[in-house]
Amino acid sequence: MMACLDRMGVLLFIAALCCSPTPLGPQEQRDEARLAAILKKSAEYCRRLDKAALDFTCLEEVKETTHFYTPSTDIYLYDYQFVRKGEEIRERRNLVSVNGKKSNVRDTPLNTASFQYKNVLFGPIGLLSEYWQAYHDYEIVGEEAIRGTAVLIVEATPKPDPPVTHPYGRIWIKPDDGSVLKIAWDQKSLGNYKLAEEWGLANDAEPRITAFTEYRFEKNGLRFPSLNHTDEAYIRKDKRKYTGAEISTTYRGYKFFTVETSVKY
Repeated sequence: MMACLDRMGVLLFIAALCCSPTPLGPQEQRDEARLAAILKKSAEYCRRLDKAALDFTCLEEVKETTHFYTPSTDIYLYDYQFVRKGEEIRERRNLVSVNGKKSNVRDTPLNTASFQYKNVLFGPIGLLSEYWQAYHDYEIVGEEAIRGTAVLIVEATPKPDPPVTHPYGRIWIKPDDGSVLKIAWDQKSLGNYKLAEEWGLANDAEPRITAFTEYRFEKNGLRFPSLNHTDEAYIRKDKRKYTGAEISTTYRGYKFFTVETSVKY
């Protein structure tokens, strides 16, 4: 019996050794430190964005093309107004034109058929704020330049059982201030993915949804949307691609009246 116990003790000891974490090498330690630094700056950036007093207008052009039934393309141009003071948020769209024809419909909702979106400006907060960082794992997966600006590409994936379902994906971050220049959303994290998956199953195809947001405009250290794009496509069994619908929303002609942040670096 004693021999058996000794043998078991040896086996348990070996198992413990196998399960112990492998020490990080010098390069891995540098990568971990680099990631920790950029996540800290991004959390600070999100805190500023989340608490900023904002008052601005811009032109919002929405181009939507659908192919599911009768192919059609519509272009809506809105005068978009956004005001936030304290906890109060007011946004309004006035329809300026439809397919190039002048219009004058005030305080109108989005007239899109296949897609809906909201809170594009605050996309970084749901991925990189101090609160949401606790619910994601992060990894630096590359680096590149966007219009001459060096950025790190960080992959965010949710940990098990997040408090709510929300979009996640890859983030292009400016290392020196933690601001976000682009987010490519993972298709499975999008709100309508289940519907796309069901359509794919019914039509022997797999969803290939491309969705991304770019933040090109900068004011007082905060970045504002320049493009929000979604392409709902499918790959058939014969490997051919079928695009069901796509929408591109461009933002231009910003007029900033208030961009004030109370949180400083």
